[in-house]
Amino acid sequence: MSQLVGDSSRGAPEQVRASRGTDLMRVLYCNCSYSPVVPDRWKREVLPALVSSALDVVAVPDLCELAMRRDPLLEELAEADELTIVACHPRAVHWLFHWGGASLEGKAVTVLNMRCQSSDEVLTHLLGDDRPTGRPAPALEPPGVLVPWFPVIDYDRCTHCRQCLEFCLFGVYERDEGGKVIVAEPERCKTNCPACARLCPEVALIFPKADECPINGAEVVDEELERAKVKVNMERILGDDVYAALARRRAGGRTRLLKADKPGDPT
Repeated sequence: MSQLVGDSSRGAPEQVRASRGTDLMRVLYCNCSYSPVVPDRWKREVLPALVSSALDVVAVPDLCELAMRRDPLLEELAEADELTIVACHPRAVHWLFHWGGASLEGKAVTVLNMRCQSSDEVLTHLLGDDRPTGRPAPALEPPGVLVPWFPVIDYDRCTHCRQCLEFCLFGVYERDEGGKVIVAEPERCKTNCPACARLCPEVALIFPKADECPINGAEVVDEELERAKVKVNMERILGDDVYAALARRRAGGRTRLLKADKPGDPT
């Protein structure tokens, strides 16, 4: 049995559910509909095979979009006895779920990375040599005009230095009551701008749709190299006195944002 599930009452994207077996493993498939980071050909090969299989499959247009609005589906999936996620870099997926209120910590989760693994590799892992056909791929179009471009924080790396909070002019970051830096207003982030991540001294900020590694959630392979790159970026963008530059930037940003809020202001 398969069905198309959508909740138009809260503007949720349509989700394709295909359940034909009693296996405990569930599969979440992300179509990454807002971004070309996964080749279309791979998606056209993977999705029809999955929804035609006996696996319990939930296919969504975009995992980032799901996380941005903290869809309850994330928590439901995180509670599965065994979960396989077909999406992007595992580190990005882990912290997207975390930000969405559904921690994967300690769970039986496998992430298949379609940014690096081919459609054949993904299908071999899930289906072996049995590649069912017969059901066309469902349309998983972007459900809205707001591109879900926003950072998630890798709290295994973050030291809460607040540099991202000081640098960002758009109010994306805040501190909670305990002083922990959080992504508070993801929709305010400027699309395709990962500048704050390039300045993070701990390489803790992830933009899952970015092209650049490890900003996109790829594993940090060379710690010294990444820290050296951050230092170069700081000097290039902020100069020698980082904290003074950040203070000036924040003050200037507040002025520009206030002016932009005034009716009839030409800026």
